[in-house]
Amino acid sequence: MSSTWAAAAVPGPVYVGGQKLKALTYGHAVLLERVGISEILTPLEFWGFVGICQRDFKGGCKWLDWFLSPLGQWYYTRKKLPKNHDATMADAFAYLHNNMQVPELLEKEGTNMGGGAKHGAHFLQGLRCAALSRLNYNPDTIMDTGLLQLVWDVMALNGQHGGAKIIDGKLAEGLAELERLQAERAANA
Repeated sequence: MSSTWAAAAVPGPVYVGGQKLKALTYGHAVLLERVGISEILTPLEFWGFVGICQRDFKGGCKWLDWFLSPLGQWYYTRKKLPKNHDATMADAFAYLHNNMQVPELLEKEGTNMGGGAKHGAHFLQGLRCAALSRLNYNPDTIMDTGLLQLVWDVMALNGQHGGAKIIDGKLAEGLAELERLQAERAANA
């Protein structure tokens, strides 16, 4: 298995702008989708992202009531960002990018999975449906399940049933081997 899967299976906490965030969960992704945070460009989006990702799903829902209130919006619009603004925003972007990256897939001949949603409400609902109906995830705890672990589980199930196969890491390894062979041939010529 690839190290990408291991990181998805056992994620650790991350610090962004001095704020300790939990590993991104399915519930975090749903809450971020609910408030429309897909990129972090403003102080309001940054503090919304931090407020959601610091908490479990239930705590995030409670916190959102405050965040979305007129007083919460006023407060977080004016709350200063950490001192190193550029590094903080880069770290926030990296956190979201790394935690929403789907594994590399090898599509089965005659199928086209490339056109499907990779993020957003449709993607999240598809994950939930597959996890609950086919993988026996618990509806009471799914919101606190790591997002990448859920994605890998659903993709692996799809592969077992004749769909696209997870090849994460294998493609890069194969390309490196081809480059090595090409360099070896060029040296021998």
